[in-house]
Formats: sequence, C-alpha cells, structure tokens
Amino acid sequence: MGFIERKLGNAFKLHLYIKSNSIGQEIIDDGDYLKIKLRSKPIQNKANIELLNLLRNKLKILSNQIKIISGLKSPHKIIMINFSKKIEEQEIIKKILS
Repeated sequence: MGFIERKLGNAFKLHLYIKSNSIGQEIIDDGDYLKIKLRSKPIQNKANIELLNLLRNKLKILSNQIKIISGLKSPHKIIMINFSKKIEEQEIIKKILS
C-alpha cells in the first residue's frame, strides 16, 4: 500500500487526500493515498478535528498519538501515528478500512 509508510519503531506516516463538506464519512483506498470524505467544512479547523477523531476512533489510539505533520490547510495531508505497541501495516489498513 502506497499510502502507509513505516518510520522508526511503531511510528507510521499516512498520506491522505481529504474531501470535506461531504454528505457522509467514507474512507477509500486509492493506492498512493487514502481518500477520506468528511462532513465538516474546512473552516476553523473543523475538518482537521473531524479527521483526527475519525482515525483515532478507528485505530483506538489516544489523541497524543496522532498529529497532522503536513497539509494543515491543504486537502493533501500527511498524518503521523505513534502506536504504543508493535503493530503491522496490514493490521492498521484493516482497522482503517473496516
């Protein structure tokens, strides 16, 4: 999968494309990135907050384990996730897409 990249230890980068102001939430594997549709508008950081909450709930991680490292005001974003225990890429993909 091109959208996930393992960093040091249990840290991963996710490459995302965000479509805000959609009818509902949806996550689509598009090969090189994950396409995520969000309900919120990209005003006052609402879409970014919804994105982080969505991923946090899917992956069952704490809010201090996930952050946007690139693309704060862009639809193309890079997210850094630090897991507290060892996890494989396939398990992350399965959790996100389920």
